[in-house]
Amino acid sequence: MRSLGFGLDRIVAPIFRWPRASAAVLLAILAVAAYGGTQIRFDQNLRGVFAGDGPAYQDYARTVDEFIDPENEVLILVDGDTLAEPGTFTKLRDFQFELQFVDGVESVTSAFALRQTPDANGDAALVIADVEAGLTSDLLAAVRDHPFYGNKLISPDGSAMVFVLTPDEPKAPLAKTREIRLAINDIVDTLLADTGLEITVSGFPTLRLDIVDVLIRDQIMLNIAGVLVGIIMSLIVFRSIIAAAMTAVPAILAGGTVLGMVGVIGTPITVMSNVVPALIMVLGYADAMHLTHAWRRKRAEGASAKEAERFAQCQVGPACMLTAITTSLAFVSLTLSEVDLVSTFASIGAAAAILGGMMVLSVHTLLAMTIGRLWNPDPLRGESLISRLRGPSAVVGRFAVVNARKVTLVAVLLFVVLGAMHFSVPPQHSIREHLPLNNPANAALGRIDQLFGGAYPIQVVVPLGSESATSPGSLERIRAVHDAIAAVDGVDRPLSLWSVAQWLGGSEAEASARLAEMAGDLSEGAASRFVGANGDSLITTSIHEMTTREAEPLIAAIETAARGAGGPDVVVTGVTVLTARESNRTINNLFWSLSLAVVAGVGAIMLAFRDWRFGAIAALPNAMPILATGALLYVADRGMQFTSVLSLTVAYGIAVDDTIHYLNRFRLGGAMGNLRDRLIETSRHIGPVLVGTTAIVIAGLSTTFVSEMPTIILFGQLAGVTLAAALAADLLVLPALMAGVARSWFERNAKSPEPSPQDEPVNA
Repeated sequence: MRSLGFGLDRIVAPIFRWPRASAAVLLAILAVAAYGGTQIRFDQNLRGVFAGDGPAYQDYARTVDEFIDPENEVLILVDGDTLAEPGTFTKLRDFQFELQFVDGVESVTSAFALRQTPDANGDAALVIADVEAGLTSDLLAAVRDHPFYGNKLISPDGSAMVFVLTPDEPKAPLAKTREIRLAINDIVDTLLADTGLEITVSGFPTLRLDIVDVLIRDQIMLNIAGVLVGIIMSLIVFRSIIAAAMTAVPAILAGGTVLGMVGVIGTPITVMSNVVPALIMVLGYADAMHLTHAWRRKRAEGASAKEAERFAQCQVGPACMLTAITTSLAFVSLTLSEVDLVSTFASIGAAAAILGGMMVLSVHTLLAMTIGRLWNPDPLRGESLISRLRGPSAVVGRFAVVNARKVTLVAVLLFVVLGAMHFSVPPQHSIREHLPLNNPANAALGRIDQLFGGAYPIQVVVPLGSESATSPGSLERIRAVHDAIAAVDGVDRPLSLWSVAQWLGGSEAEASARLAEMAGDLSEGAASRFVGANGDSLITTSIHEMTTREAEPLIAAIETAARGAGGPDVVVTGVTVLTARESNRTINNLFWSLSLAVVAGVGAIMLAFRDWRFGAIAALPNAMPILATGALLYVADRGMQFTSVLSLTVAYGIAVDDTIHYLNRFRLGGAMGNLRDRLIETSRHIGPVLVGTTAIVIAGLSTTFVSEMPTIILFGQLAGVTLAAALAADLLVLPALMAGVARSWFERNAKSPEPSPQDEPVNA
């Protein structure tokens, strides 16, 4: 007969004929994958999450190239009740001095670096001239009133300070950030250890560094935990070391091979592709369990290990490969994204799904023909856990077909309600969502955001054409935009050339002349805070952390004000703007790509079964679990994050897996008896395996709880919920649809292409 797996499942044919040569080829592939494992790299450029050809990213990229880059600055939060004391305050002044000599640091900005308005001779005294008196209330007010971000350097109550370190290398690599952090910690240990202050290194570079460290840890912990849980669950389900090995080892090697091949091709692991090996392992457990169950059933009937494996590969292998194909199609749908990170992730996932599926079939065949010979039926051992679930599965199937109309009506109502809730979930993204709240750098950034009027930068570029930035005309335009932005509710005090003009004092003409004199004395780094390489001017402000749905209207208000004052060519950009706008667009694209994946999966089922009715009947049970998980996010008032969409993609692959195996078993069950009896028998036969695979997969996903990354934990939670809903849909809704509204489709359909095996195993 023609293969459900579009012929890809026939990869096992040479293994039956030439097992030793096939084993050698497989070992060579595993050796290459093992080498690739030593070449694995992790994304060092996490700022490129939204890299692509979109206008928002292009504006952002030009701005960070031409002006100071807030994402390149390391922040040091100093927090404590003793900060204002003379002795402690003196040491903090010395701390500022020592930081300037850290290798790789171009400049250090803090309250101790602020200066008063220059006198007639051009000399500008320090605002904090006498540290011996400590931080007095008058000094605190003077610092916070300083136009050069004074309110960003000392908190209103004087209990916290921020030091800003700018590396001498633009877009400094994470290795440089690590060196700078180690040097800072050394200075802290030497100079401030006895002050009672809490000093934390934070900022976007530090967050990126910690995210990479978590990615590395998670790859180790999640894979080890997944292997252990898979083996333990396989032992529980099959009560046999051999059967457990035949289930767990193919999945483990499939996931490991995918991880190794990622290393071979040199693609770095990102916050998105981090889940791909786990996905392949999860799918591998499910498919290997179907194969092992079919193999044990035939083996228990007296077949040899090789004959039993031929039977399993013939009966189940094509359906397993079809699952890999539908999962691959789900990833392919994501390649439509304009964001490079997403499209690369999708390409890797699509290839990995096919590779993983073929590895599971191949490894299972070799194991069945080797260690499988050591297993023999033992009538005294009693039923396996799978066999004990046959009765309850038949009861569920009987309930579904007897109450087909009622179950279908409830399913349709749920579909509508859950769909409305699912499509009402707004996109949400933040760089901090990838780190636990108790991460020191993450917690410090949150405290900086709370104490200092916002820590999320917005950059406003005012094009000046050929006119000098310090000319009266340019200064007037900059002032207008500066004041318009400052008037927007929720925006912190902006910093621009107009801030410098205010600091210098006098009329605009006088300030313009003095700015022109000062321009030549500024370092390139200092000048880039105000004027770009092409002569445009920069206005920088910040807002508090908020969800993307809250940030978008505020950013729109800033843009409206800025363009109203400075003209339509004013550009509002920065990491905060990019995150708010591109995350919404990207997540929405992923959202609809997932919907497209469902359609593609249904189409693949139609083609595989050569019958449109099989695809049509699979649509509702496959879509319902996804909608149910989206509804859960809606009820919990959670946004749709990248991880949410990814978890739905993963769960969709498993949901399709269960549906395919149910339909495949129904098709192979023959046309004997009436439709209701065939459906009940199908549920009795395949239901226990679906329960077992779901239990193993959910147990495997529970290993995500050992992760330090909230998004990975969320991934496991949502995927687990989706899988549980998928199991219910396949055991209740699918047979109800087939026995009810689609009864006429299947009463004369599903002719068995070959003799049906005995359904009742001997001590399976």
